[in-house]
Amino acid sequence: MKTATSIRLTLLLASIALPSQALRAETFNLNLGSIIKDGIHKALQGDNANTGAPAAGYPAPGKYDGSDAEFERAITIQADGRFELEALQKGNALPRHAGSGAGKLASTDGKQWTYREDRCSLTLIPQASALRLKTERCAGVFGDVPFDGLYQAGAKKTQVAAKDKRLAAQLNCQRLNFGENGIASLLGKATRQPENTVWDQELSLPDGYAFGGLPIRSVKLSETDGGFLALFVDGDATAIQAAIKKARLKGDYSVALLRTVGGPTGYPFPGKRTGQPYVHCQSKQAMSGEY
Repeated sequence: MKTATSIRLTLLLASIALPSQALRAETFNLNLGSIIKDGIHKALQGDNANTGAPAAGYPAPGKYDGSDAEFERAITIQADGRFELEALQKGNALPRHAGSGAGKLASTDGKQWTYREDRCSLTLIPQASALRLKTERCAGVFGDVPFDGLYQAGAKKTQVAAKDKRLAAQLNCQRLNFGENGIASLLGKATRQPENTVWDQELSLPDGYAFGGLPIRSVKLSETDGGFLALFVDGDATAIQAAIKKARLKGDYSVALLRTVGGPTGYPFPGKRTGQPYVHCQSKQAMSGEY
């Protein structure tokens, strides 16, 4: 059975082999090889005009905020994969450390994106309504400030009501339940992830959840030492201490404590600055080693 391409080639060759009266009237120096080659090229191009590979996907364009108690951070991504990264230290003390950079992302699998410049390597990994950013050896390119962390989509919004009151209570370290239908199940539903995947990874939450009035930027649920919940909130150590008093529930078996990343009683967390304050939630039983 003849294809559309073979039919077009047959007609093309026939038109060349049977010259018209006008062609017989004048002599032309025809390069038949060139004509045939051009005809074949056009015929094949017509059948394959739409076979090009689609453009590589990029993170959803927009501004992602990665600020914490110490630094204002943001990464802005364009539809074509270009990005701008900025960080500025908070406070009035001088000098205020800052850093910035720009480039274009690349991806080999569509699951994460990278940027490389000299020895610097930047990686973006998607999460629910957020991007996890990790840099290596980038002080000379972007500036000697901490950029690593979770960057949430959209500009900062006014606090809205939490969607799940049970989760809101446990995120205030109230009657924290590490068992069946407990905090892991609630976090899985809130982030739309399977319950067994929410452990030991930093999670970005939907808007509306707070600890003692401080907006929660991200959480990490761990099975270490009988299980604990780490909350990374918008606030310094003083603000966290006040929030702990506000969130405390009399007679509760759960305890909320102020700890620092990598400190004497705190845990190290990838992408978190050593010394960064956070809220540590754990049951009294687990803290006493009864697990």
